[in-house]
Amino acid sequence: MSLKLSVWWGLVLLLLCSCSTARYAMGPQSRDIEALEGYRGTIQAVDYTSSEKNLDHRRMVVYLPENYESDTLRRFPVFYLLHGARGNEITWVDSGKVLHRIDSLRMEKKARDFILVMPNMNNYFGEADYKNGHCVNAMRAFWLLDGEAERHFMHDVVKVVDSLYRTVPDKSGRAIAGMSSGALQAIYLSANAVNSFDYVGLFSPYTYPTFSALGHMDVYGRLWKKLGRQFAEPPALYAIYIGRKDVFRPHIYLFDQKLSRKGYPHRFTLTGGGHEWYNWIDYVTNFCQKIFPEETQ
Repeated sequence: MSLKLSVWWGLVLLLLCSCSTARYAMGPQSRDIEALEGYRGTIQAVDYTSSEKNLDHRRMVVYLPENYESDTLRRFPVFYLLHGARGNEITWVDSGKVLHRIDSLRMEKKARDFILVMPNMNNYFGEADYKNGHCVNAMRAFWLLDGEAERHFMHDVVKVVDSLYRTVPDKSGRAIAGMSSGALQAIYLSANAVNSFDYVGLFSPYTYPTFSALGHMDVYGRLWKKLGRQFAEPPALYAIYIGRKDVFRPHIYLFDQKLSRKGYPHRFTLTGGGHEWYNWIDYVTNFCQKIFPEETQ
């Protein structure tokens, strides 16, 4: 990364972090999420063993569709939804009200039934740091990317979900999306596992991590080479959403243009507003209506 680019990223991230309190609602440090009421489906908190060198376990939140228990012969596709900086596995439920949105879409027959999985994707220094799945601050979330959560995602999260639930365990049955830094992770997770996700959603993304990621090139390196392999058999949907006032808009324009020059099929949606929850809620609502259009069993 050039010095000019490093300085530019520094200014952008300082600006973003200075606004983080207003823009990034933090999820609670701990909560009995399974006790929440008022939803049509079933919420489950799943603790799973971590393969990371300094962390024994993590937690994800799983939302099963209303008919999961009754339709016992059916397999369900899975949507992996990632939080951003200052978030955790509960943030999309608390700040994004995503479960209410999904319930409404299903009642209106605008979205298919799928299993929603919201993992904790923060980088932690160890067990004491992870305690209660705490939310890390925005500056740390952006600058201390070590690839550990991404490196073990397929084994620790996807494999566990496939073992616990009646899933469609292949590319056609998986979607992945995230907002902000979670969108960055979605880019690299789908590019590193090219045959694993048929639907990719990037909500207010940025495409290149900070220079701290240079020591973890197995995860973050050679993006366009990896995208070339990914788009050799393109995802059914590769969707980018960004607001006109979003701090990452100029950056993501370049990413969109390069995808187009290379002939990689994707959708680019420009909306009003900026790096805000009201946009991310609309983005996930739109994305949910486009994934798994055919019944997969």
